[in-house]
Amino acid sequence: MQYKDRKLRFELKYPATAAQCEILRQRFSSVMAPDEHGGSYRVTSLYLDDIYMSAYNDKLLGGDVRKKYRIRTYGLDEGRIRFECKYKDRDMTSKRGMWITKEQYDRIIAGDLFFAGAPEFEGSVLWDASVSNALDMLRPSVIVDYRREAFVCREGNVRFTVDSGFKVGVFSYDMFSPSVRFIPVNDSPAVIEVKYDELLPGHLVELLGGVKLERAAFSKFLICRDMLTRLNKSVY
Repeated sequence: MQYKDRKLRFELKYPATAAQCEILRQRFSSVMAPDEHGGSYRVTSLYLDDIYMSAYNDKLLGGDVRKKYRIRTYGLDEGRIRFECKYKDRDMTSKRGMWITKEQYDRIIAGDLFFAGAPEFEGSVLWDASVSNALDMLRPSVIVDYRREAFVCREGNVRFTVDSGFKVGVFSYDMFSPSVRFIPVNDSPAVIEVKYDELLPGHLVELLGGVKLERAAFSKFLICRDMLTRLNKSVY
């Protein structure tokens, strides 16, 4: 399904125990292929929010339509930095993104998004962020770090992921800084994410059978932002 220039996909989330993840990991790998990043890798994302904490509050209140900006890297590789905006439209999600340089990343986390208002960025996700910044001041909110195992199937454009080991970055909003430390979110479960375009093929639905999963509105951004708030209060 298409909305404007964005492809809408269904996204279902299921908190899971370590035992459930191991069962599903074996099932997924038996019939699905690893994704383009190699199947198992570290994901680190710096989320941005405005002065009204719109991304946080919209998620907390469960708004049907919302968005959030983030900067994502894989394996903390400074040569692979992606600026993204993730949109939520009720039960469906979509995403716009583009690769950025380390220099652009440094300017963004310093609060300088004015460069993205240049004509060369017109119509891009960076252009949109520059407008949001001009109106409401986008600033770093929290660093989220975790391990992802991803499996894909061409039929239905299906993607199953097992995300675990959630950590929050502290002491710096620069995820590449030697000063940043990653603190485990110990009370958080792992999460199984199921993403697809129109229909989920029956043989893939069967992979989830016999494992007692309950769908929930799980947010890595929210749990890590809340933990960062608690840690800051304990210090001050």
